[in-house]
Amino acid sequence: MLNFAPEIIKCMSNLSNHTGNINIQRPELWTLQLAFHPRVLRYMLFDRQVDNSLIAGEISLDNGTDSYLKTLENAVYDNSVLLDDYGQVQLLVDTSHFVLLPPEVTDDGEADELLRAQFPELEGDTALCTLPRCGVKLAFELPDGLLGFLRRTFNMAPIAHHLMPLCEYYARFCQRSGVRRMFLNFHDERMDLVVFDRDHLQLANTFEPRNASDAAFMALHAWQSLGMDVRGDELQFSGDKAMRDPVAQELRRYISYVMPAIFPAAAMRLSHDAMRAPFNLITLALCE
Repeated sequence: MLNFAPEIIKCMSNLSNHTGNINIQRPELWTLQLAFHPRVLRYMLFDRQVDNSLIAGEISLDNGTDSYLKTLENAVYDNSVLLDDYGQVQLLVDTSHFVLLPPEVTDDGEADELLRAQFPELEGDTALCTLPRCGVKLAFELPDGLLGFLRRTFNMAPIAHHLMPLCEYYARFCQRSGVRRMFLNFHDERMDLVVFDRDHLQLANTFEPRNASDAAFMALHAWQSLGMDVRGDELQFSGDKAMRDPVAQELRRYISYVMPAIFPAAAMRLSHDAMRAPFNLITLALCE
């Protein structure tokens, strides 16, 4: 078994430096959120009724010779605080194989067929999540065996794609907007791109740009393809500062309104350090 030592866990809270220091007295009052990435497992814990309760961090998944699933199982079981009986558990999976579907698609089997038609090379399991504010469904792939592990371990907790909370949060943000908006979120050397025409979701995708120029080109290509106005519409960005700042500087040469996304004020109730937590988990906490 791999040894997931405490020092590899980077906690983004003033309450703990690693999961071994976390002591939740009444887990039934708390929410656990987990985001599964190929190289890291990120977690957030909080009590919605208690200000500044947020505990957030990450566990590196250096799999060595083991499979991703085996490495992940070891990481979860070696950090027993993740297995407490929490009042709510929410799971996000970061995967590049996904497809947006109309709300009429309610059958998992039909969603599986549509996803595999788009990506014939799929080898893993598939899942379906709902984006109610956006009025769409999202079918996505999970690594082989992960779906069963998550359902067994976390008592059938809802599983969503990593783009879901971004789309749902910005859908609420854009409800009464009179302009079209593009949102860029940078993380793990990747760029999430979401576009709304007022309250209508037009595009949601994740890219792996090689550099800032590449990322700017991808954003501009989407902007032009959707016929967005460089003088009247807006582009907002969030996430990894080292990635986003040079991209924003490049985009300001072509688009009049390029600005940081407004950080959710409600998230600051969870912690004064909430801005250091993963943006997709913060927005997931605000989607209800």
